[in-house]
Amino acid sequence: MKVENIELPRVEGEARLELSWKDGSIEDAKVCINSTRGIERVLLGRHYMDALVITPRVCGICGHAHLMASVSAIEDALHIEPTEKAKLVRRITQSLEVLQNHVKWFYLFVMPDFTLLEEKLKELYEPLKGKRWHMAIGVASKIAKGIALFSGQWPHSSYAIPGGITSEVSTRELTTLRQILIELKEFFLKYLVGMQEEDFVACFREGNWRGLGGDVRVFLELCHREGILEAGRSYDRLISGGQLYGLCGYFMNRVVHGRLKTGQIEELERVSYSGAKPVRYKGLPFETGPLARQLISGNPLIKSMHKELKDSFSVRVLARVLEIWSITEAIESWLERLKKVLRERSTSLGRFPSKAKGSGYGVVEAARGTLIHRLTIKDGIIQEYSIITPSQWNLGPRCESFLGVAERAMVGLKSPLHAQIVLRSFDLCSVCTTH
Repeated sequence: MKVENIELPRVEGEARLELSWKDGSIEDAKVCINSTRGIERVLLGRHYMDALVITPRVCGICGHAHLMASVSAIEDALHIEPTEKAKLVRRITQSLEVLQNHVKWFYLFVMPDFTLLEEKLKELYEPLKGKRWHMAIGVASKIAKGIALFSGQWPHSSYAIPGGITSEVSTRELTTLRQILIELKEFFLKYLVGMQEEDFVACFREGNWRGLGGDVRVFLELCHREGILEAGRSYDRLISGGQLYGLCGYFMNRVVHGRLKTGQIEELERVSYSGAKPVRYKGLPFETGPLARQLISGNPLIKSMHKELKDSFSVRVLARVLEIWSITEAIESWLERLKKVLRERSTSLGRFPSKAKGSGYGVVEAARGTLIHRLTIKDGIIQEYSIITPSQWNLGPRCESFLGVAERAMVGLKSPLHAQIVLRSFDLCSVCTTH
């Protein structure tokens, strides 16, 4: 048996892929991540409000999601209800972070891998040089500006507080964000799916994923030529807990089950080759992320594609790309609701309880999937703090009974580059995986 070690490029942090080969195929795969930042230890012994400044530093890409999970956990522990205005603003800013992440991921992480296979693709997708690479940076930057309009800054925002938010939103910010969303939709239709809105909506309703054009069609044709359209399948068990568009639960055996039970989520002990802890729900490994969200929400395009290709690499990628449209439309509806409550208070509390106690969960959907924060407070001081990230679900290591989700997805592939391409579909971030 041959063992090959690959230092992974274009990764948030550092990671290594260890592949074991037999008869020209990958017999075993390990995602090796050994770094750790110890954020949970840093929080112990601090006042609970400190978590709102520290947890957004877990990751430079999804820091907003960590803020939302942290403030939600504090509110759950202290039985605090934020105002409707604050809920809407938080949901909008968190969803914007997901959007800008999706755009950058597809053009800066997924498509550049294919330039190693076909020279002609470099004009569009080569890192730092490709036309679409630069366009994606511009689009994502405008979306990030939208986050800052509502939260004061991005990244590392800390504007969410127990009971609400510290910022005030005016009609000017609403108008600016609406224009950003219009431009994002235009980019999506012209470049990502390459069609008029009415044609895309028709494809969406009919579940006609083969009718999509633009860069999505380029991606699917590349997958077909490389023989990886159906590659990268894992357990076909998918989970979502943060209610990005009002739904959560888990998908297994073609059945969507009800609300996620946080008490049945378990972190196991670390293994030697990874600083991450495996995560299991009801004792089983689950994949989290856009594919789970799109299936649970009933997206006809993804349901149709999944029925044919299961939880393969290409379905996972397309689910994330198409979620750009779903989230954009959801934000537009939330802006209409926010307009009606702009005069409401931004927070439900006049002061924060200094000697608070309690335990609580915060569950949100980050770009990569379900993020969970849990804390215990006594006399206003954090006694326990734990974080389960989406990357732990997807990139976490094996346990005694199961390979990790991404590990299983690479077994059977016949090329080291194909293994990296499949792994990239889970959006590798060593920082969030080990935090």
